Order: sequence, then C-alpha cells, then structure tokens
Amino acid sequence: MNIRNIVRLLAQISLVLTFVVIIAGSVVRMTGSGMGCPDWPKCFGYLIPPTDEEVLFFKEGHTYEAGQMIVRHDTLWVANGSFTSSSDFSHADWHKYPKHDYAIFNVLHTWVEYINRLATVVYGIPVFLLSLFSLVLLIRQREWVIFLLAFLTDVMVGFEAWLGKLVVDGNLVENSITYHMIGSIALVALLSIMVFRLTKEEEVFQTKRGFRIAMWTLAVLLFCQILMGTQVREQVDLVAKISSDRSSWIDMLPSIFYIHRSFSIVILLLSGWLYFKSKESLRLVQFNWAMLVLMLELLVGIVLAYLDMPAPMQPLHLLLAVLCFALVFYTGLRIQFKRV
Repeated sequence: MNIRNIVRLLAQISLVLTFVVIIAGSVVRMTGSGMGCPDWPKCFGYLIPPTDEEVLFFKEGHTYEAGQMIVRHDTLWVANGSFTSSSDFSHADWHKYPKHDYAIFNVLHTWVEYINRLATVVYGIPVFLLSLFSLVLLIRQREWVIFLLAFLTDVMVGFEAWLGKLVVDGNLVENSITYHMIGSIALVALLSIMVFRLTKEEEVFQTKRGFRIAMWTLAVLLFCQILMGTQVREQVDLVAKISSDRSSWIDMLPSIFYIHRSFSIVILLLSGWLYFKSKESLRLVQFNWAMLVLMLELLVGIVLAYLDMPAPMQPLHLLLAVLCFALVFYTGLRIQFKRV
C-alpha cells in the first residue's frame, strides 16, 4: 500500500470514528451523564473511575494520591498530596474543588461519561497517524492541501477536547451542545474533503450551475437544521429538570422546536427536487443514500414529536442528521459546473 492509500484509509477511519464519537456524546446527553466525571481529564481524580460510591467516602488509614477526590457533606474534596489518612478528616490534607459545586456520584453516569472519553482517546489515534502520514505525503509528493486539511483536523480535535474541559469545569455551560456540534460538523467536512481528494478514481459529474448551487444550499440548510436541533436539545434538558413526564415536554418547549420541525419541510422539498433532477442523468450514489437517511431521519423526528420523545430516539436522530449532512456534502464535492 502506497503512502497516498494509507492517508486515505486513515482519513476514512477517522471519519467513521467521528460518527462514533458523536453518538457517544449524544448517549451521554440522553442519559444525563455529562457531569458523571466532575473533573477533566481524570474522573474523580482517577485514571479509571470507581464503580462503588464507598470509594469516594473518607476512610481512616487509606492512602490517597494527589488529586484524588472524595465526597463529604455534599462537597467535592481534592487531596493536596499523597498521604495516609488518620482517624479524623483534616482540612490540611484537602481542598474544596474550586471549579463547580457538583458533588454527586452515579455509577451509570460516571461510566457512560468515561466510555465517551475513551472513545475520544481512541479517535485521536488515527487522527494523529493521519497527521504523521500527511507530513510524509507532503515531503514526498508536495501535497500541501492534504497536509493543511490534516492540520486543521488536529486543530478541531484540540478545540473539541478543550471545549469538553470547559463544559465539565463550568458544569455543562449553556450552548455547549451547539459548540460541540459545530466542531463535529467541521471535522466531518474536513475529513470528507480529504477522502474525496485522495480518491482519484471517484467520478466527478458535470452539472448545471443551478443544480450544484441547490446541492450546496441543501448542505447549508442541513447544517442550520442540525444547529437548531441542538438548541432544541438544550431546551429539552431544561424542561426535563422541571418535569420527568416526557409526554409534557413538547408543550413546554419554546418556539425553536416548532421552527425546527417546520424547517424539515423545506429540506424535504429541496431534497426531493434534487433527487428527481439527479435521476435524469446522474448516478449520484451518495445522494441516493442521503435521501434514504433523510427519510429515516424524518421518521425518527415524527416519533420524537408525537410519541413522547422516547430516549433511544434522541441519539439516533442526531446520528442520522449528521450522516445525511455528510452524504450531501460529499455529493456536492463530486459535482462541478458544466461550462456551456
């Protein structure tokens, strides 16, 4: 396998893992596990978090390492250094966690969040290798565009990790889902462009200017729809704190939900027009898949809106939305203006 094929394979693996990380993050939100690990990058000060609440209770004669946490009187305490505890809790050995006052241990939430972080670490491996081999490709074949795309991918992964830290430090700051989603979509776009440029055998279709503009308009509309969906998700989190009755959530949501729901009609109409136009002369396989995913996405949206928002449908709704965007975006890369 030559270096170009290696870079393309790593880009493809990174793209697939981007979706894995998106679904993992959505499951975290669905289960309310965002603060399952109250610190970052460790979890309660441990590389591997506890599975039993008793681990976080103060114990006499226990050896604590610097940075490890306990929960005492509904407060997180952090060990100042390594020591073996005496019979009494000594404030000289501990300090209150300064970044927030969230001090709840829930084993499910902790491990859901921890697995989400592990998925991110795994994701970083092919992304790092992608940068390394892109540098080799640059040296050998002067592929500046591929190297730049790989570099921007690193920047976005770093941004997502930094944002994740801010979210935990700020106890799930407002609009955190939206910011994370913008970063995720940017990663999908960067990696899609990279895969496309490295796949020379991919057929490029000549189309009328209006058709290509409409395709990229659809990609932009899907991006806006996803962002509106993340705003709806933020509001769902708020109403869930008020009522545990899912059947009442829709009525409690603000106007952004109804805008998001109605906007899907615009997307459906434009997608339908593009689909029938493409069937006349083009073999846009990715767009055919996009239409299938879009239909599934609309079906899941209907289930969420009219069947009391079943929890498993929430991460599926997000996954299908981003996948549809990716397929439309890649289709846009495959078509060019026809000169007449």
